Amino acid sequence: MSQQALDLFVLTYNCAHNAIDVPSLSSTLFNAVDHVPDLLIISLQEMSPLSHGLIGGSLLSPFFSRISEAVEIAARKLSGDSPVAGNSANSEPRIFTNVAIRNIGMTGIMAFSRDAAAIQNLQTGEVGLGISSMGNKGGVGLRFTYADAKSGGETELTFVAAHLAAMEWDWERRNEDWKNIVRQLVFTPADGGEGGNAAKARVGSEEAPLLGESESANGIYKPTSHLFVAGDLNYRTSDTNPGPDDHEVSFPQPHDSVESPRHYSHLFKHDQLTRERLAGRTFHGLSEAPITFPPTYKFDEGPYLTADEDTKAWAWASHRWPSWTDRVLFLEAPKWMERKDRNAKIEVKKYEPLPLFKTSDHRAVLLSVKVPLVGIPEPDEEEDAASSDPRINPPFEIDPDWSTARAIARKEELVVGVTGYLTGTWEGRCIIGGTLAALVAGYFLFLAALGN
Repeated sequence: MSQQALDLFVLTYNCAHNAIDVPSLSSTLFNAVDHVPDLLIISLQEMSPLSHGLIGGSLLSPFFSRISEAVEIAARKLSGDSPVAGNSANSEPRIFTNVAIRNIGMTGIMAFSRDAAAIQNLQTGEVGLGISSMGNKGGVGLRFTYADAKSGGETELTFVAAHLAAMEWDWERRNEDWKNIVRQLVFTPADGGEGGNAAKARVGSEEAPLLGESESANGIYKPTSHLFVAGDLNYRTSDTNPGPDDHEVSFPQPHDSVESPRHYSHLFKHDQLTRERLAGRTFHGLSEAPITFPPTYKFDEGPYLTADEDTKAWAWASHRWPSWTDRVLFLEAPKWMERKDRNAKIEVKKYEPLPLFKTSDHRAVLLSVKVPLVGIPEPDEEEDAASSDPRINPPFEIDPDWSTARAIARKEELVVGVTGYLTGTWEGRCIIGGTLAALVAGYFLFLAALGN
């Protein structure tokens, strides 16, 4: 770790309802870098079948465990150690500690730290963005202080994993989803949080704290915290679906030159997220590193695990415009901090996708940054009154009924999740079959007892 700087990686990946392929992720996660970071944050979308995500808890443990296994294998490979695949109980000290796990439906967030003791004052928050505010789409967040014992430096960090509304034409709904994240994703202390070192946050939203509304409730914007937002934000490169000939005429391919009208750089000119963000209608105040890579969605098929320079053709789905749906954005250091220390800036090292995995129609995207290990000071009163920084003046106020709304949505999630699990999975149908068999057997035993 550079002195007074936190080496941070943020990865976002839409898993397409499939468990991660451990060899695919472990063999590519750190390919673009030459070192293991201090802190790794992973944002996951569609990380499981819908019913598993809505129920949460132990049903999601296998999905999270595969991510943890892949991360440790990748870290050991880069460090020159020999990982033991599938052996999570390896007696050798682990390079990473999974210090926090959280989910809202199928959207999850995981934090891995090389120094578990550095993670302090852990807080979590969540908001459903789907039908009736349920978690088929949603946002989930972690907030904590990273305190480096060696240098004495520390800083507060906020991370939000998000999955917004789909479809080319629904960009206004995505803007509304962002508004709901700002208004209803409120952070509250996790286990081991306020005042001490962080324990691993609970897996599954059935154990989510449903605390009462409070004037001290704080959302994703906070004057003393850095903010990173990563996810399948679903903004597209067109406001309408592709026409019947667009697939052949307009979709980019690796061999297109920059001068070609089909080159993906021309497609990016129509990126909805950039348009809406610069117009001040969404992701207020956030920045993004330059995008110099091809669209990350939507693929019909491979080539898989292949670098862009070695790819001869991209197999785009013909019914969706190739788009940069998978993004990582962040708040720059505030001006009142930079005035006191010109070097207190977030330094972007890399922003690029991983190769396509066979289990998804999205490519994962990785952001590598250096974050100054210096606490963001509170702004003074003059800065407070005049600043347009959303840390001080958020674009939307916190919803005073956020906790009640979440509690209602959570009950609906459980009803929908359990119903889907019992009727739509092999395990659920076995439960129904076993229950019916037991009832029938009990009925005949009852009749036999009456006959005696």
